[in-house]
Amino acid sequence: MAKFGEGDQRWIVKEREDGKNCNNWHWSEVSLTDWSKERLTELLVGVTALDDSSKGFCKVTELDKCTGDVTVQSRKQKKFPLYELEIRLKWEGQLWDSSGKVKTEAKGKITIPDLSEETFDDLEMTVTCDDESSEKAPLKEAMRTTGVARIREACASWVAELKKNVYAGDAAAMVAKKPASERVNNQYVVSGAESKRTSDVKISYTFNPPPHVLYDTLLDTDRIRGATASDASMSKEVGGKFVMFSGSVEGENLSLVPYSEEKGEAVIVWKWRFNTWQPGQHSKVTITLTNKDGQTKLDLVQTGVPEDEKERTEKGWNGLLFDRLKAMLGGSVAR
Repeated sequence: MAKFGEGDQRWIVKEREDGKNCNNWHWSEVSLTDWSKERLTELLVGVTALDDSSKGFCKVTELDKCTGDVTVQSRKQKKFPLYELEIRLKWEGQLWDSSGKVKTEAKGKITIPDLSEETFDDLEMTVTCDDESSEKAPLKEAMRTTGVARIREACASWVAELKKNVYAGDAAAMVAKKPASERVNNQYVVSGAESKRTSDVKISYTFNPPPHVLYDTLLDTDRIRGATASDASMSKEVGGKFVMFSGSVEGENLSLVPYSEEKGEAVIVWKWRFNTWQPGQHSKVTITLTNKDGQTKLDLVQTGVPEDEKERTEKGWNGLLFDRLKAMLGGSVAR
């Protein structure tokens, strides 16, 4: 037994002015719950069970619930992760007829009652549909089979990433959140710095469905919510107000011209702004949807964009709206 005052220095913590846990010798715990919820959202939202440009789509749209804890336990310089989560996801899908019109829509939930080390190898999931009718059954079945398998893969990726970072000693970096400008879900939110100089944004895409489908989609609240995985409220009336991305974008319908065979196009004109722009500062967005051999050529022209926000605005249109609509409806970027 060591004499008084000659004990192992690793244990002498209370005598330190900073009370530091010397060499991580004592038991400690770091929470990775917030990081895990954010990372699981990135991995799970957008998982597809059906993605057929001629038949329809079915995908996860929201991480509706994630409760429990994810921690890193440390003792005697050894670290190991512990996780136990209950997850609930929302999904939705559509089936189209041969002309591209929606013939069936369905929404539902996926419940993972226990994601933990003990259940990981045999992860239990329950898929439900808000309306258990025979017409919607194919969408539920797609999510129950293909969707569940891909969700399991996403969960496996999260577990692998968690363990890799913990064992590599990077837990502290995982706890530190990224700056708002770098967070994936905030790409679309710009700074409030005033800018007198403005630029134009021009974007083109080709979508597989015909113009009337794209026209209806861009004005439909549920479809915009599904594509962006965020809250939205759209209007189909001239003068009607709209918000997207949980209020980050707001605007008004200036002109709505539905598709006609005679003109071969549809046109949507928006008064459009980020909610962080200076009061009274707006841009004008003109979206032209042209019939191209049964498909849709989308051309967007946005004027009045603050010059220092041009790049961020372009990334928002591409990465957070049109790329996701492309995944939902089928199509490509027109270079």
